[in-house]
Amino acid sequence: MNQYALQHSGCAAVRWLCTAILLGGMACSSALSSNADTATPPDNAGVSMPVSFDDLLALPIGSTATQSFTYGQAAQQTLLYFQSPVSPRATLLIVHGGCWSSAYDRQHAIPMATALALAGYHVWLTEYRRVGDPGGGWPGSVDDIVRATQQVAALSGEEPWLIGHSAGGHLALLVAADPTLPIKGAMALAAITDLTTYGQQTGSCPSMVAEFMGGPPESHPDRYALATVHDKVFPKPIRLIVGDADTIVGLDQLTGFTKAHTQIIAKSGHFDLIHPGTAAFSQVLETLRNLTQTGRQSDD
Repeated sequence: MNQYALQHSGCAAVRWLCTAILLGGMACSSALSSNADTATPPDNAGVSMPVSFDDLLALPIGSTATQSFTYGQAAQQTLLYFQSPVSPRATLLIVHGGCWSSAYDRQHAIPMATALALAGYHVWLTEYRRVGDPGGGWPGSVDDIVRATQQVAALSGEEPWLIGHSAGGHLALLVAADPTLPIKGAMALAAITDLTTYGQQTGSCPSMVAEFMGGPPESHPDRYALATVHDKVFPKPIRLIVGDADTIVGLDQLTGFTKAHTQIIAKSGHFDLIHPGTAAFSQVLETLRNLTQTGRQSDD
C-alpha cells in the first residue's frame, strides 16, 4: 500500500476535535525554546501522533475558501484564497505535497489552509501540474509555482511567505532560492532537498523522483544539480522543519543546512506537521509566527 494511505484511524474523537479546531479557531499551547533546534510537543496534545494521510482526508472541509483564481491556461493552474477574519499577520502561499504526483491534489491541505486563515493569515493554496498531468514534472511543476508566486504577489499586493510540505517543500525551496521572485521567505515542512539521495531510498515517494525528473541522475546530471536545493544560496529567510518519526522524508534531508535553518520536532510523523489538531502543528504555527514577525532565520 502507498505510504500516503497508511494507518487510517477513522477515530470519531479525532474528527470531533478537528471540527472544533477548524470551526472555532485554534490555540497554540506551547512555544519553542529560544535556542533549541529540537522542539518536543507538549503532553496535552489533542490528537495522537503520528497521523496518517487518511486522517487528513477525513477532516471536515466546509466552504472555507472565499475565492478561486487562475494563473495559467491549464486546469491545474489555480489558486484558492482563504481570507483571515482578523487583521492579517502575513500572506502565505501553500504548496501541497504528494510525491509530485497527479494522484494527490490539494484536498488534503485545505484543513491546514483553513487553520492558518483562522490563525490570522491571508492564505493562498495553489494547485499545479504534476507527474501525470500534461506539462507536469521537471521543469513544468517548478514553473507553475513560480507563476503562482507571481500571481499571488500581484493579486494581494504583498510578497507572500511560501509554505511547502514534502514534495511541495522541495518546490517552495527552489522558488525561495531565486532572488528575482517576489517572496518574503519560505517554510519547508518535511521537505525533500536532495533528489539524488532521496531517489535511491525505498518507498513510493522515492520511486517518483526519476519520473519527476524524466530519468535517473546518471542520465540527467544537470537537471538533478538544478533540482537539488541543499546546496543553494537563499537570499530570504528559510526554515526547514522535520519530524523525527517521519518514515517518508527522513532527517538526512536536512544535510547541508545549518542549525539556524532547521528544526526537528520530536515524536512527529510526516503528516503531523500539517494536521491542525496535533501538537506538531502548534509548533509549526509558533515557528511561523516568529518567522513572519521577525524575518529571522532562527529563534536565537
